Amino acid sequence: MPRPRLDHVRKAQILSAAAAVLSERGYANTRVVDIAKAAGTSPAAILYWFDGKDGLLAEALRLREQEFHDRYTVKAEHQQSASARLRVLIEAMLHHYDWTLWMELCVLALRDESAAAERDRIDRRWRAALRAVVRDGQRSGEFLDSDADETMFVLAGLLDGLAPLLAVKAKGVTRERVERVWLAEASRLLGPGFDAGPLKRTR
Repeated sequence: MPRPRLDHVRKAQILSAAAAVLSERGYANTRVVDIAKAAGTSPAAILYWFDGKDGLLAEALRLREQEFHDRYTVKAEHQQSASARLRVLIEAMLHHYDWTLWMELCVLALRDESAAAERDRIDRRWRAALRAVVRDGQRSGEFLDSDADETMFVLAGLLDGLAPLLAVKAKGVTRERVERVWLAEASRLLGPGFDAGPLKRTR
C-alpha cells in the first residue's frame, strides 16, 4: 500500500507558523529560517511551497482569515436578530482579528499585485458581511431605513481606521474606547433597534 501524502498537512503547518511569526515579529524582521524553525521544517521546504516571504504572507493571512470567517461568520448566522449578528461580527473584528498581520499585507500590497488582490478580496468579504447584516436589519424593521452601502461604508471605515491604531499601541487608543465609539456611531446610524450595550467578550 502506498504511503499517504502529507503535503497538505505540512503546508498548513507552515502557514500557521508563518502567521504567528509574522504577526509577532513583523514582515521586515521575519526571516524564512525563523518560520522554518517555528514550523519544525527547513527553509528549503518553505521555498518549495511558497514564492518567498511575499507569497507566504498573503497565504498565511488567507488561512487566518478563513479560520476567522468560519468561526465568527457561522456564529453570527446562528443569532436570532440582525442586532445580535452585527454585535458578533464587530466583537470578533475588534477583539479577535489579527490586525497586525492585516497591516503587513496592506504594506506589501503597495508593491505586489498578488498581495494587493488578496487584500482587496479579504476587504470585500468583510464589507459584504457587514452590508448583508445591515440590510437584514432594515428588512426586519430593526434598523432605520437608509442607504445600506453608505451605512456599511461608515461603520467599516471607522473600524478599519481605529483598529490598526490598537495594533501599533497608539497613545490614548484602547479597545474599550474604540468599542464605545463604534457602538455609539452604529446606534446613531441604525437606530434604537441596535443594541449598543458593551460587547460580551468571547473566545
